[in-house]
Amino acid sequence: MKKRFFVILAALALVVALGAPSVSTAAYPDRPITLVLPVGAGGSHDLHARGITSIIADILGQPMVVKLVPGGAGMKGTGFVAKAKPDGYTLLFTHNGFDQLVPQTRKVPFDTLRDFSAVAKINHGQPVFFSLANRPWKNMKEFVAYAKKNPGKVNWGHSGVWGAGHVPSMQFVRAAGIKVNFIPHKGGGPALRAVLSGQDDVGIAFPTQLRPHKKAGKVTVLALTGDMRLSKDPDFKEVPTTTELGYKGVGFTMDRIFMAPSKTPADRLKKLRDAFEKLTKNKSFKRFMRSIGENVVFVSGANYEKTRKPNFDGYTQLIKAMTMKK
Repeated sequence: MKKRFFVILAALALVVALGAPSVSTAAYPDRPITLVLPVGAGGSHDLHARGITSIIADILGQPMVVKLVPGGAGMKGTGFVAKAKPDGYTLLFTHNGFDQLVPQTRKVPFDTLRDFSAVAKINHGQPVFFSLANRPWKNMKEFVAYAKKNPGKVNWGHSGVWGAGHVPSMQFVRAAGIKVNFIPHKGGGPALRAVLSGQDDVGIAFPTQLRPHKKAGKVTVLALTGDMRLSKDPDFKEVPTTTELGYKGVGFTMDRIFMAPSKTPADRLKKLRDAFEKLTKNKSFKRFMRSIGENVVFVSGANYEKTRKPNFDGYTQLIKAMTMKK
């Protein structure tokens, strides 16, 4: 009798176990998702995130809450997500510099290519060099002349060592043959505020965050990095490129990308990828992006994933070139 009783109990337990939803197949998401930004407040990622999270919440059916974790040239926040439980409830909103370049320049507690999977790229941006309008130069030619007459006296701020602002800044300084004091900050927001407050003389920012200050006449935009003008942007279309000014090889295209820990269950990763693809087609999202002067340049997570290793290898060569003494 006892043996039969235990056989029945075992059978019931098996039925319950088979009928219970697994972690991967349970309703997802059923609680808020944390979106980590490895930068400080006020930068272009922060501005994008505030609009994106309010819209994608309707697509996913759960809130997406922004968490700023700045420090270590983006590696503090990146490491935070790398250590998070890979259940789809902690994501990273980062860029290609933090994902593929910076981890090669310092010791980090993760392997970026192994430990992260791309969810989506929503767009990319080219930064501009700028200063306060009251500085003793009105364009890049005058600034370079001033810097050459005053070597080591110009404070040049950027968003963090080897970041999206630091790389083109180093490239320009080398190309122009000037000496400056590079001042690192914990993200684009703090770097922008340092110039606006007069702490730094020159900075680098994205049009998204610089637009209101340019319209107010508070800043002078010296040059757009790269070789292509923002011809369709009414506020920046007249800004010359560094290539036009004779400084070739100065530029860094920043991909704004969403990442998840690589061991996130496949069905959850797919749901996130699908949600971001729907986001880029959403009318409210498009309207938000237009309001901040940004385009939507969507690349699926699967397709962006194919570019990460080649880009990583390319940055290896960039690092060698930038650290080589002239």
